[in-house]
Amino acid sequence: MNPTAIDPAALHSRLKIALRAAEGAGAILMGHYGKLDGIDEKSPIDLVTAADRDSEAQILAELRSAFRQDTVLAEERDGLAAVNALAEKLPTTAWCWVVDPLDGTTNFSHTHPQFAVSIGLLHFGRPVLGVVLAPARREIFVGGGGIAATCNGRPIRVSQTTALGQSLLASGFPYDRRLRAKELLGRVERALLCSHGFRRGGSAALDLAELAAGRIDGYWEDGLAPWDLAAGHAIVQAAGGVITNFAGGEHDLFGRNTLASNGAIHAAIQSEILGANGPV
Repeated sequence: MNPTAIDPAALHSRLKIALRAAEGAGAILMGHYGKLDGIDEKSPIDLVTAADRDSEAQILAELRSAFRQDTVLAEERDGLAAVNALAEKLPTTAWCWVVDPLDGTTNFSHTHPQFAVSIGLLHFGRPVLGVVLAPARREIFVGGGGIAATCNGRPIRVSQTTALGQSLLASGFPYDRRLRAKELLGRVERALLCSHGFRRGGSAALDLAELAAGRIDGYWEDGLAPWDLAAGHAIVQAAGGVITNFAGGEHDLFGRNTLASNGAIHAAIQSEILGANGPV
């Protein structure tokens, strides 16, 4: 028997708890929504709120109660300091939860509804389950290995757009964007010139979920952390999408960059938008 094969019963039991944790965390976020209390700055453009902390505490309590043996990487509790150490252990770690209690904190702090709870699950380092809840929009996206991609229980699938010129594209900007504005806006300019349009939502987890639902056709971003990506990665793959690094190689949650698409326009995004600055 393959020791890294997924036990369907074990995966589905974790899905049940992930859904419960996400719903509880979403309720906490909505309790804070619009009150703008307890906002701190990790940097001038990286915020953390009391809502982040309370949401994460709810999720961790659910996971700890049900699966004490599982590893957990949580944004607010662990931070980037824990990422490199964990990356080395993942190939031998059966189950690892990757939690972003509030993806889109800046949106949330300005009462913009584009924010989400993101709970991903890795099995020996591979994303196998994603739950992304957008509580203000009352949408929950789910998908993974052997788990159908859905939004509010209805099946979703990536778009069938085959031409870059007919696509709707999205991206986000990393925390060092003030130092890299010319480079980042160059990509946006090229996207505007060769597509139907460009969107910048402010939540990587929701961008990936919306790609899975066929609402956008392609998405790229660099400077993301594993908790931004784990859930969305699993949902995109479950919905038939493609997710790689900018160069088209295997996507690494702990790597430098992410390119996701419906597959049909993947190469075109690489060459027409990302490749124009040289090596990616």
